[in-house]
Amino acid sequence: MSEAGADVRHCIKCGREIGPDDSMCEACNRAGMVAPSASQYHGTVAVAIILAVAGLAFAASLSLRGVGPYEGRALGVVPAERAGYTISYVVTNEGTSAGRAKCQLVALDDDGRRIRTLGTVTSQIPGGESAELAATIPGLEAAPASVTVTCS
Repeated sequence: MSEAGADVRHCIKCGREIGPDDSMCEACNRAGMVAPSASQYHGTVAVAIILAVAGLAFAASLSLRGVGPYEGRALGVVPAERAGYTISYVVTNEGTSAGRAKCQLVALDDDGRRIRTLGTVTSQIPGGESAELAATIPGLEAAPASVTVTCS
């Protein structure tokens, strides 16, 4: 503590003793520049973070422009070699850019109740084109009455 009872402060560059409102001594701050306040530091960082998040959101929206929507439709159901049933289905990319579709195949019984569900992801489908795929839903003891294909 100094004579007046205040804490002794030191220069952030060289460690010399400085006044209570200074951050650098006169030797280190030859130009006499005033150090920015803490609120200026925090404000600058907050603005930088907000701009970075806005920029990332804008870039993400540009990267997904023209992809999808996707339409899925079941084509057929055949018994699988080991267990379950293999569902053949077609997925159409109704957008203008290539993309992957995440699809859910739902096997239904005669009463329309869900028996089993399988999630799949397609390979790249060019915009305006379709891809025929097949996936096996394991654990089905009998052929499902119908299969719905929902893609996004």
